[in-house]
Amino acid sequence: MFCAIGFHTVSVDDIIEEAGVARMTLYKNFGSKEDLIVATLRREDKLFRQWLIGTIEALSTRPADRINALFMALHERFASEGYYGCAFIRASIEFPDHQHPVHRAALAHREMIRSYFRGLADEAGALQPRVLAEQLYLLFEGAITASQLHGEPWPADYARQAAEHLVAAARARSGSDQAQDVPLQMGIAQQPRQP
Repeated sequence: MFCAIGFHTVSVDDIIEEAGVARMTLYKNFGSKEDLIVATLRREDKLFRQWLIGTIEALSTRPADRINALFMALHERFASEGYYGCAFIRASIEFPDHQHPVHRAALAHREMIRSYFRGLADEAGALQPRVLAEQLYLLFEGAITASQLHGEPWPADYARQAAEHLVAAARARSGSDQAQDVPLQMGIAQQPRQP
């Protein structure tokens, strides 16, 4: 309900009615609506990580190909029935205070994505992997936002095409003929540094 309708729009009464639980039970388990929102975002983060790793590993084993596969997977995700957009973008907008626990949970998810792109860019043999990673991250964010706004999957296709150009240019500058086939590792507990 939070992810599909909105965090502020869904009331505690809506949650209680939908879940069929007593108000006391809700507060006993979560303490507050905001605690429930943070728990929801943590669950969304876990599900997204599982989807991301499973989908990309199934599509490719080479780092440079994984970047392409990521945007192909986004297209499939955007086109899937029931896709409601990005809960983390919604949360960061509805809770704009950077110190708020909900905003911090949304930011932690995005930092995981940035860390993931850093690993892919490094493994792909880019001369400046950090620069490539941030460029890919911006394409990723832009595709998600545009897809959510338009309700269509096409932004992932344009982002994938742009990513292909960025990866090719980054690898050409590095003189890397082929990236090593290194197993993909996702920095789940890593806290990446700011650019």
